[in-house]
Amino acid sequence: MRVLSVTDHDSTAGLEAIQPLAAPHPEMRLIPGLEMSAEGELHCHLLGYFVDLRASGFQEKLTAFRQKRMQRIAAMTEKINSLGYAVDYQRVLELAAGGSVGRPHLADAMVERRHVKTRKEAFDRFLKQGGPGYLEGDGPSAAECIAIIRSAKGVPVLAHPSYYTTPDLLKKLTDVGLMGVEVYYPEHSKSLTKRYLEMANTAGLLTTGGSDFHGPKTQRNALACVDVPESVVAELEKAHAQL
Repeated sequence: MRVLSVTDHDSTAGLEAIQPLAAPHPEMRLIPGLEMSAEGELHCHLLGYFVDLRASGFQEKLTAFRQKRMQRIAAMTEKINSLGYAVDYQRVLELAAGGSVGRPHLADAMVERRHVKTRKEAFDRFLKQGGPGYLEGDGPSAAECIAIIRSAKGVPVLAHPSYYTTPDLLKKLTDVGLMGVEVYYPEHSKSLTKRYLEMANTAGLLTTGGSDFHGPKTQRNALACVDVPESVVAELEKAHAQL
């Protein structure tokens, strides 16, 4: 790896923690980033690259979003308990290890209690949208996420488009300031990659790629598992320079 971007949900704490570790390795370039969950009509995940961590009001907004996520997961934990599956919310917080709390940590707590065998099973049976343990989030809209990223001089990019992308969604996101699409992704076949390349080119959007690494025991534990063209970094730099 020659270029790395840490894109945690609604937090730059992981990025800040890795900066001193990267300092002795000038051959490794570290691009500041984050991921945000957009709620509402244009529900999706948005990546922000080259964000200014010290931009006015930026960290305060992220803190508010993390608090909302905690409230949502607390309510979802109560709902899981009401279904007859005992889970301790404090344990969910411990599994988040000080990071942004989300459904994966609730899933891990359910695995620990042997209600399910894997995180995937927890999502499939309980925590996915429409599942018996699911609750809608009260987070920002896509337009708000994009505005926040751009206000911090970041380049907003649609994450893992195969989960939800349609030409209509892409147009609406582009209309409110989207600048790129994550084309190179572990779950994208060659045909899907080609499709999203064509969609991005048609919409005048840059392309990016990433491993969506989530750590061990997550089914997303292969860092640098995607062959991302070097040109992606140059495209991001060019877009960032225009902000």
